[in-house]
Amino acid sequence: MGGSSVITGMDGEIYSRRDLSREWGGAIDLGKAKTGKSFEVDGHLGETNRCGVWDSVDRLKFRTSRNLRLELATDPNVITELVRFDSKGVATVVGSVEYGDRLSLNLTPGRYGLSFFVEGDLISYQVNASFI
Repeated sequence: MGGSSVITGMDGEIYSRRDLSREWGGAIDLGKAKTGKSFEVDGHLGETNRCGVWDSVDRLKFRTSRNLRLELATDPNVITELVRFDSKGVATVVGSVEYGDRLSLNLTPGRYGLSFFVEGDLISYQVNASFI
């Protein structure tokens, strides 16, 4: 079993979890994204989690009240997806990168989620996100 996953939030808060949630309902909400804010994820994927379930997805959420650009430096071993939630909470993929190391997207006001997937065995991964 791997170590814990750590998220450094937009105000410097630290979230440490044995397993980040694979469900949107349990995803850490990082709050409101603003120009100049950033966050990072140091995670573990591709292992059996503490519940004995294969762990291949980590998810987190945030929102924005203005137009922003999201610049994501992601791990080339991870598939990264950005979703936008509608008023009923239904998620639609608005951007993704498979085995690349960058994702850059213009965001309009709304609620968003990031998913990080792995298809193979255990990896540690790192993601850095900033809003401009």
